[in-house]
Amino acid sequence: MSDRPKRPSADSAADRFTVPLPDGAELSVLHWPGPEGTPVVVVWPALGVRARFYRRFAGALAAHGLGVAVADLRGYGDSRPKPDSSARYGYQELATVDYPAVFAALRERAPGSAVFLLGHSIGGQIGLMYAARNPAELDGVLLVAAGTPHFRTYPGLTGLIPLLGTNAIAGVARLRGYWPGDVLRFAGRQSRVLVGDWARMARTGRYRPAGADVDYEQLISDLRLPVFAVSVGNDLLAPPGAVDALCGLLQDAEVSRWHHADRLSHTAWANRPEPIAREIGRWIDSTLASKPWHGPVGDSNAVS
Repeated sequence: MSDRPKRPSADSAADRFTVPLPDGAELSVLHWPGPEGTPVVVVWPALGVRARFYRRFAGALAAHGLGVAVADLRGYGDSRPKPDSSARYGYQELATVDYPAVFAALRERAPGSAVFLLGHSIGGQIGLMYAARNPAELDGVLLVAAGTPHFRTYPGLTGLIPLLGTNAIAGVARLRGYWPGDVLRFAGRQSRVLVGDWARMARTGRYRPAGADVDYEQLISDLRLPVFAVSVGNDLLAPPGAVDALCGLLQDAEVSRWHHADRLSHTAWANRPEPIAREIGRWIDSTLASKPWHGPVGDSNAVS
C-alpha cells in the first residue's frame, strides 16, 4: 500500500460548493480534500441517490489516503433547479456539460492531483461517456455497481426489472413532462430525456442518447484508461452479467474486475464500504505506481 497520509474518516462537515452551468443551473458538490497532491476520487451517484448518502463511503476512501468529492446529479439532491416539463437534459448533457464543469472546478481546488472518476449505476454509464470524450483528464475510471441496464444481460426473468421498469418510468415521464419520482417515491424527480435515455439503453443495450454528437460506442471501445469494476453480491439492478457487459464495451482499456461477495444490495454497499474502499485504495496505488508520473494517463485527443 501507499505511504500517503491516512485519515481515520472524512470530516462530517464536508466542504460544500456549487458549480454553475451555462443554462443557469447549479450542481452541488461535497468535497473532502486531502493533503496537497493527494489523489482525488470524484463520485457520481446512482439515479435518485443524494450525494450525502455516500458520506460513509467517502470516509472509508479518505481513511485510505484519498481525497473525495461527490456531486449531486443535475436537478437532484442539493443541485438546482428541480426538473419540470421544460427540462431537456439527458445523458448527453451530463457527459458534455455537467461532468466537465465539476472536474474543472476540482482541478482548480486540487491542482496537480491524480483524478479518478467513480460512477455508481447510471453515474458510471454516463461516466464512461465523459471518460471516452476526455481521456487525458483522468488517471482512471472506477465502476461500482455500474452495469448496462440492457435486459438481456440479466439472469432469467430478472431482465423484466430493467425492461419494464425503465420503460414504464419513461412512459409516465412523456405523459407528465418529467418523472415525478418525488411523489411516486422512486428515483426522485427526473428529466424525461434522462429517463428516456436510460430506458432506450435498457431495451437495446446501445449507447444512443438523445442529441449524441459522436459514436459513443466507438469512443468507449477505443478508451485506453485503466478501469476497475466492482459488482456486489445481492445487486438485482447491476448483477455481475450486466457489469461484465458494460466492461465488454471497453475493448482497448485495461479492465480489472472484482466481485464483492457480501450479499449487499445496489445501494447498501455504501453503508458497509470498507472492503470496496480497501480494494479501490489498492488499485489506485497500483495504477499510480505503474506510471512514471502522476498525471493523467489517457490519450491526449479529447473530443470537444
